[in-house]
Amino acid sequence: MIKPAEKRVLQMHHHVLGPAPRKRCAKQVGCNLVLSLARAIGLAMRTCARTIEMRQLTAAETLALLMALGMISGSSRAESSRVEDEEDTFRPYVRGLYGYDSNLFRLQNDQEANAVLGTTDTAESYHTLAAGMDMNLRLSRQAIKAHAEFNQTWFSKYNMLDYDGHDAYLKWDWLVGSAAKGDVGISETLTQASYANVKQPVSNLIRTRRTFFRGAIKLDNPWQVKFGADRTKTNNNASIQQVQDATVDTVNAGVQYSSRKGSTVELISQRSDGQYPNRQIVGLSLVDNDYRQWDNGVAVAWAPTGKTQVAGKLNYTQRSYADMPQRNFSGLTGLVAMDWTVTGQTTLRASVHRDIGALENNTASYTLNQGIAFGADWKPTAKLAFNTQLRYDDIDYAGDPGFVQSTAQAREDRLSTVQAGVEYSVLRNTMLGLVLKRGVRDSSEALSSYVYNSALINLRSEF
Repeated sequence: MIKPAEKRVLQMHHHVLGPAPRKRCAKQVGCNLVLSLARAIGLAMRTCARTIEMRQLTAAETLALLMALGMISGSSRAESSRVEDEEDTFRPYVRGLYGYDSNLFRLQNDQEANAVLGTTDTAESYHTLAAGMDMNLRLSRQAIKAHAEFNQTWFSKYNMLDYDGHDAYLKWDWLVGSAAKGDVGISETLTQASYANVKQPVSNLIRTRRTFFRGAIKLDNPWQVKFGADRTKTNNNASIQQVQDATVDTVNAGVQYSSRKGSTVELISQRSDGQYPNRQIVGLSLVDNDYRQWDNGVAVAWAPTGKTQVAGKLNYTQRSYADMPQRNFSGLTGLVAMDWTVTGQTTLRASVHRDIGALENNTASYTLNQGIAFGADWKPTAKLAFNTQLRYDDIDYAGDPGFVQSTAQAREDRLSTVQAGVEYSVLRNTMLGLVLKRGVRDSSEALSSYVYNSALINLRSEF
């Protein structure tokens, strides 16, 4: 049974699912719908904030308010869920988060903290309030999925970092006959950037918009052809970070073989074109960081037993810079991950990876990341779950253009993190979570090492 609110959404999307839709129209309608939902949620949230003077609430009072809302909605949600179509859902929610970080700006010592902050106290706390919705609509053999959230974050001491953010996406899972399927969608996030490399209280909101299309066509069993296209556009609102604004266009194609037991082997080729509209100043020169990257390789998914799953990919990666060929990279990249379900309540995880990441400074245009991770999940009851993760990364800063004369070795970081979390279902529709984390970075570059401890308390209630 489709609710009235869902019917209105269905009417707004009818032309998207009709015959021969225009790509521009579908993309525009999808973007406008999701952002309109986010703005509507944000307007309601700001009205509520003015009414109850939200800025005066403590973190404890905020979480108590959300808990009360969840308990009020619990009985009605339980009743409606009995008559709700499992495939057609519309679920609004609210959530609150309290965070603490012992070294928010990732400073190395008291001397650096005094120089940057004027104090040796590097700790900061913050809280976030959010309201949003998740939607899933089934239209014959097609499916529409949407998510929209508006959130507001306040910092205890550094009020200049307060911000309003959002997270939204719209996706159409399409199916044509019995041979072709895929998805097409658009998403956008607006959130505060990390302070790990900025190392000072500078507000920088990053807006990331992504559009994508993926498809697969079955050939004679057990073969199928896969293809896709993706555009990711990133914008920074802080002027000192706008050199990192970028648009990355990616296309890929491959062929996949599936065994009778469900294992798959895929040969794939992918090309990415990165464009940086704002040139980087290195020494006395303006550098164009536009690049083209090829990833050619193989991806495998294998289940040797009913309790073990292994997935991995191995690529030969080539990245070339038209303006700065001395920044070029070529080599093997990849990932191997394994999950082992020890019991019905316990799962162990392990992975190793080698890849390149984006970074632009005077001596590097990207980082070469190599690391290993271990994790475990334990769910002793239906309401209680624990998880933990250990991770180690070796990060090399590569792609020196040679404009800045230096006798120092290229920067290398070693980053170790340990994380533990617990989730508890307070009510059928209310989840309480706690995450504790510790990170240590040892860097060969002066004043780039740091240690931090953080804690997050999150409460989410669905209506």
